[in-house]
Amino acid sequence: MIATSLLYREKMLILKVEKDQTYYRNVSNKLRRVMKNYPIHVDIIQKRGIIYLISLDDGFSVAFLYSAYLKAKKKGLKASLMYARHINEDWIPKEVRRLAEKWLSMRLSKSTIKLLKKLTITEYMIRRWCS
Repeated sequence: MIATSLLYREKMLILKVEKDQTYYRNVSNKLRRVMKNYPIHVDIIQKRGIIYLISLDDGFSVAFLYSAYLKAKKKGLKASLMYARHINEDWIPKEVRRLAEKWLSMRLSKSTIKLLKKLTITEYMIRRWCS
């Protein structure tokens, strides 16, 4: 459900909230009302017991997302904010890219899956951003 416009921007704010049907319904309705009258770049999805709101980095969209964050906190829901930015595909470690390409054409072995579960890319990404 992520709008195409979100995919081509470089930076996004992401709100992650524990599932609460009333909260989800209220925020979805408010978003629909706002979208009728103003250009806002926010999407909402619900998956596996988590509600995600994704916004572009413009002030209006971020203000909507932050108000949804405050609403979640006020309701006592577990909520967290994340910031995402565009990366080039070559920022993904070579080993991970190689295994992902292999995965396209065949199943991964249990040992390969174990290896991938142990790998993290955060430190790698931070080094790339800072260089």
